[in-house]
Amino acid sequence: MKLAVKVAIPTMLAVYLAGCGSSGQSANDSDGSADKGEKAEVVVWGLDPLSVGSGNKEMIDEFNKQHPGIKLVTQAMPGSSGYDTQDLSKLTAAIASGSPPDVVNLNGPFIMEVASRGILMPLNDLIDSSGFDLSRFYDYTIKEMSFKGQVWGLPAGMDDRVLYYNKDMFKQAGLDPDKPPTTWDELLDYSKKLTVPSGDSFKQIGFLPNFGNSWFYLYSIQNNGKFLDDEGKKVLLNSPENVAALDFMVKGYDLLGGAKKTNAYSSSFQSGANDPFLSGKLAMVINGNWVLSDLLRFSPNLNFGVAMPPTPTGGDFKTWSGGWAWGVPKGAKHPKEAFEVVKWLTTEGPKYQAEAAAKYNAAQSRTYIPNWTANIDLNDYLNKTYIEPLQNANVKSAIDFTVKAMEKSVSLPVSPVGQLLWSEHARAIDEAIYHNGSTQEILDKANAKVQAELDKFWANNTSLSK
Repeated sequence: MKLAVKVAIPTMLAVYLAGCGSSGQSANDSDGSADKGEKAEVVVWGLDPLSVGSGNKEMIDEFNKQHPGIKLVTQAMPGSSGYDTQDLSKLTAAIASGSPPDVVNLNGPFIMEVASRGILMPLNDLIDSSGFDLSRFYDYTIKEMSFKGQVWGLPAGMDDRVLYYNKDMFKQAGLDPDKPPTTWDELLDYSKKLTVPSGDSFKQIGFLPNFGNSWFYLYSIQNNGKFLDDEGKKVLLNSPENVAALDFMVKGYDLLGGAKKTNAYSSSFQSGANDPFLSGKLAMVINGNWVLSDLLRFSPNLNFGVAMPPTPTGGDFKTWSGGWAWGVPKGAKHPKEAFEVVKWLTTEGPKYQAEAAAKYNAAQSRTYIPNWTANIDLNDYLNKTYIEPLQNANVKSAIDFTVKAMEKSVSLPVSPVGQLLWSEHARAIDEAIYHNGSTQEILDKANAKVQAELDKFWANNTSLSK
């Protein structure tokens, strides 16, 4: 597994539960406990015990050892040999047939969208009755799990995005390697100075606004833009702040000859050892903290720096985070025991997972970097155990920087149409950088499409709109 879980954008929800106007099943709707003397089998979707070197099997075994009354049982998706849980049609079908799993792994930024359609049960009663402390999670990760006063999942692995820059390339371009760009104007100026043409193409490029993992979303929040109003019922994709943010992305491509030319160059980019930042084809990139694992493995001597992504003003630095979460599906047979599993997977469990993964990496003569989580105490443990002993001071410093950057992070917009909002925001990038209309026209069109779906949702879910 990589340093942090990447934001995966699942397909749109294809099957909705009948009668999804209900806000979900409460833990008090049934006892949810196994009969006295029996071991409750908690079926989990989304945890692959066969993933080599992941530590998943060892974590599962340790849970079962420490919880004699519960047996954690992993299960592949029906009709599939894999453990991915993003085919929500299969989850809804399992719920409708009365045989859902007890715990499911879902894309954190869109868990509210799943919950708003009655696919999950709220966890508030279980959280309160167990005295579980939500304050030990980053605030915005719990906000991402919340809808209409209820918490619908617990956040697990998470990530954030920072600016990586090649200090040797800075020196070659006459730039101070200890002074990365802090403003949007500086970022564009540095990009031009760091770009080296080669015929009709490039030997190296300074910066590509949407290569790596920044997206239009990052530039929007940096410009104090919003995609939704505070009530979550009005789409703001086409606001002046967002138009200006998308205009900035367009400028980033235009100054290098346009999206067609730059994307032709970047089409040859690969991952791993051939990542363009590691191989000297890209001087600056905004990317997730997970890339540090590959950097340490393939380019441990790279002379690089990290900084917060530049903003319009050179202040008020922000980034954004994505990740995954664990939830309890509606109709789970053992909700109380399922919550014990969810708590374990977001607090103690990853310690054993990391221990096993570290041993595997050591056997492969590789240095292990753990996955960061939404739990502050767990991150402290992982940092002290695996990061502080690192010998590579530069990588160690960069990891520490990305962890601290989580305190300045923002989650994706929480909305029952969050996936459509994301896909339209991504579509707008391509339309704009290829000049298929003005940014205002492009965002007006995207805004109207998302607003129509949002209005439809609230019109059909009156019990949730109170």
